[in-house]
Amino acid sequence: MPEHEDFEELYHDAPVGYFTTTVDDRITRVNRRFLEWTSYDEADVVGRRFVELLDPDTVVFYETRRVPVLHQEGETREVVLRLRCKDGEVLPILLNSVLVLGPDEQPRLVRSAIFDATDRSEYERGLLAERRIAEATAARVQVLQNASVDFAGCETENEIADALGRIVGDSLGATVSYVAVVDPVGELEVVAGANPLASLDARDDPRPGLDSLQPGAPLLFAGYDEIEPEYPAVAAAMRSERLEGFAAFPLLRDHAPLGIVWAFFEQRREIEPDAISLVQALCLQATQALARIRLQEELAHLALHDQLTGLANRALLREHIDSALAASARTMQPVAMMFLDLDGFKPVNDRLGHPTGDEVLREVAERLRSMVRDSDVIGRFGGDEFIVLCPATDDEQAAVIAERLREAVGEPMEWLPAGFAVTASVGVVVHHANEHSATTDELLEIADTEMYRAKNGGRNRVSIAGR
Repeated sequence: MPEHEDFEELYHDAPVGYFTTTVDDRITRVNRRFLEWTSYDEADVVGRRFVELLDPDTVVFYETRRVPVLHQEGETREVVLRLRCKDGEVLPILLNSVLVLGPDEQPRLVRSAIFDATDRSEYERGLLAERRIAEATAARVQVLQNASVDFAGCETENEIADALGRIVGDSLGATVSYVAVVDPVGELEVVAGANPLASLDARDDPRPGLDSLQPGAPLLFAGYDEIEPEYPAVAAAMRSERLEGFAAFPLLRDHAPLGIVWAFFEQRREIEPDAISLVQALCLQATQALARIRLQEELAHLALHDQLTGLANRALLREHIDSALAASARTMQPVAMMFLDLDGFKPVNDRLGHPTGDEVLREVAERLRSMVRDSDVIGRFGGDEFIVLCPATDDEQAAVIAERLREAVGEPMEWLPAGFAVTASVGVVVHHANEHSATTDELLEIADTEMYRAKNGGRNRVSIAGR
């Protein structure tokens, strides 16, 4: 085979596509590999400008980057382009070009080679996808780490709710978010953020509540078309607020509801699975933080309250008396203290049993609660002894309050057997800061002395110091 035929075969059967163009980009020759990859016939491409074969997405790059560099530097290497094949498919290619000069040192033609970059493109796309996944994962981990730090620094439920509402709102790109927690009577109370549907009458059209979230899955409504069939009034209220979609995520502890975090969007919003998982993880962190706060509050409550009656115990009573005396010294307002001891309690406790005695103590505590102001303090001092502390209360007011307490305790307890009755002997002291200073121990001692005076005087009566 003649040598030129060897070169011809090498040209046509090379593992790359070869083509030659004029300086103005018109194709003058192509090899078989080029035609094989693109499915064109030679007549389809010879005479056409190479740029006409490119996918429109890469034309601008080719004309503004590859051509100027080629004419300036004389060659280009591994230019990434997309070649449009005859059947409409797009072939990713790498283009290498060399500018050939004539005897006059002027550009005469351009020789180019293309490499099939399909595998490389898929590899790069895979790398890009993996990078995006890694970046998204790192971002989610960072959000969770930051949230963990925020929650750990919270000391109250409201602080946790504020942090949760803010973090969830930012994570989902919400227009508005808020958090509601279950209050002591089992109702939802908004404690962070603003409820945009606060004016909605829930009785006429109940919105999603705790029952809807009991299974633990979030409620996701992308737009009005999904909300309206189930919650028409909610959809109407959201339209008036220019909101279109919402999501509600439960806060559950051992399958028991602690609250809900809401996110509202002003445009239709389909929440991605990764975002849902992130918010669920945030809710779990917040729930654990809430449980920690509640446990701390419960332990603090137990340390300062009587477990049987729920009233302040002796330690907390002393704190309240100290504070009341300090306030009295500042304001020059009197403060009154009543010391109650139950009459007839010992027979009940000894003969009817401690459970019945405990029930009597709980009943007395409830009766005392119903007789005093919110600013007053009631405590169980020990056994069957109770203290009632009344700030800003003078002698006449104290006498009235003491009689009212005595009468309330003395009301018959219908469930006690015949022959058993409980009353109260009440000792009262009123401290006037403008007359003298007193300590907590001194007030307790005076009130205790007056209580014994009432008991020794016949029981079921009131004795007031100084009278």
